[in-house]
Amino acid sequence: MPTITSILRLLSSATRRRRKVLPKAKALLYDRTGAILLIKHPLEARWRLPGGFVHLDESSYEATVRAVKTLTGLHVQALHPIARFDESQFRTDAMYGDFFQMYATLFLVTQWQGEVQPAGQDWEARFFEIDSLPPNLHDEVPLALRARQSFESNGQIHVY
Repeated sequence: MPTITSILRLLSSATRRRRKVLPKAKALLYDRTGAILLIKHPLEARWRLPGGFVHLDESSYEATVRAVKTLTGLHVQALHPIARFDESQFRTDAMYGDFFQMYATLFLVTQWQGEVQPAGQDWEARFFEIDSLPPNLHDEVPLALRARQSFESNGQIHVY
């Protein structure tokens, strides 16, 4: 009779090293002065855009609204897709033995309301002036800023 350990080992080996495609949504949000909203997870040292995985029962739009509300306390009222990122460029290793191909839709949030309230006591969320961004930025932030410039110059959604 197989033990629970042998069954788990068999299941683990059967599911390892598979490609999993995961959609994500990210928000690029500015205040009236042009400062950009960034968040920092308590287990991560870098500032990044608010966003997260798209659940099975929601659209990328809905995921963006949910993630911004959850991570920052802000209520998104209007948003527009401006770019698509292959997020695998930011993480080259396999997570949990599988290769995760993560695609993120970047949304420019043009209307929102509320006050910034980070997700938890160890989370950080705040606006930074563009000329005073913190040095420990996630690679997605400069890419998102370039994506906005590109979108504003030609109106096209660019894939990065």
